[in-house]
Amino acid sequence: MKLFQPQFETTTFFLLDGLANAIDFAFHFWMGRVLIPADFAILQTLNSVVLVYATASGVFQPVVGRFVAEARGQERNQAIPAIFQSYLRVAFWLGTILSILTFTFSNTLARIFNLPQWTIQLSAALIFLSTLRPIAAGVLQGQERFISFGLTRLALSLGRILIVFVLLQAGLGLTGAVIALPFGWLISVMCTFLLLGSALWKKQSPPDRDLLREGWKLSAYALLAYFAYMSLTSLDLVWVNRNLSGESAGAYASLVLMRRIVALLPGVAVTVMFPRIAKTLAKGDRPHRLLIQTAAIILAVGGALTILYFIFADQFINIIFGNAYQSAAPLLGWMGIAMIGVSLSSIWLNYYLAEKPRNFVILLGAAVVLEWLLLNLLPISMQNGILAFGATGWLLSLSGLLLYLFKAQALESDSLLSGNQKRK
Repeated sequence: MKLFQPQFETTTFFLLDGLANAIDFAFHFWMGRVLIPADFAILQTLNSVVLVYATASGVFQPVVGRFVAEARGQERNQAIPAIFQSYLRVAFWLGTILSILTFTFSNTLARIFNLPQWTIQLSAALIFLSTLRPIAAGVLQGQERFISFGLTRLALSLGRILIVFVLLQAGLGLTGAVIALPFGWLISVMCTFLLLGSALWKKQSPPDRDLLREGWKLSAYALLAYFAYMSLTSLDLVWVNRNLSGESAGAYASLVLMRRIVALLPGVAVTVMFPRIAKTLAKGDRPHRLLIQTAAIILAVGGALTILYFIFADQFINIIFGNAYQSAAPLLGWMGIAMIGVSLSSIWLNYYLAEKPRNFVILLGAAVVLEWLLLNLLPISMQNGILAFGATGWLLSLSGLLLYLFKAQALESDSLLSGNQKRK
């Protein structure tokens, strides 16, 4: 029975995450139908900005997940509650401070992102909640409790779409859609903490100081990496929203939403990959096979969806969003190709967070600068927004691969040299 448990957990997680993503996209598709294009552009721009922070605040998830996975691999399960409690205290105070700052400087942030001030103020609650959840999610991921992990994702999507249904019936429109964002996070946080179980909440002595010091270092790298990665996936929409008309920005927002579908299944594969890579590296092995399998999933699924985007672009845009967004149809397939490159780069993001992240963090920072330069040097158009996004993503993926191959070759050379010296 235990032999089939990991496979059952993984398969169930794929199904739960797929359902959560289906509900999530139903929410956004529905907003595209019921809101005017200008309001839809506001919602999608806010969502993209919030995703940058939510991903950046998720820096503790790979840290906690890595330490929990290593503790399990070294048969130190008794250390897991201390790891959880230590990082939860930090996340609580960090989330509180940042949410207060967000509300205080909402006017400035609104001007920067060309959004109504009230949307930023409402998002302050989301800032706090999205800082707490990664701690608990990291424990679930590190323990490979993927069913519970998937349920927390499902709670987020279900909570959001249920509240928006009620608020739209009350005639709140864009306001209701914005309120639904933090509400979904509240439901997800409550669900995550309940699924952890009572054992993790019992008071524990602090973990080893060296572990905490290593955790802070890894957290800093993860913060830079996540912030850069989500900036990479949001700069083009912010640029379009600032420089093109409301109708064009709305059309581009529909493309951004459709490209996220390309990243759905690959995102699940990367989530499953991370704790297994951490355990493999802890044993001193190289995770070639895991990396190849994950890349194959991304290329196969992303490639199939992109082909469908090229063939049925007009039908997809018309059925999902309506005639007001039809100008996006000729660009849908190209956006799919662009997203495959960015999805492949997420493999290296997670791999290096499980190993040594410094060099890839530098590459990520360079990628953000490159995308910003391309967006500001190219003529303003939806086509050039896709070009800047896609070129940057594919270059980052290739750079991550070359970095990995170079390091693997260096390790092989060192191993051969060490072997020759021993024989002598």
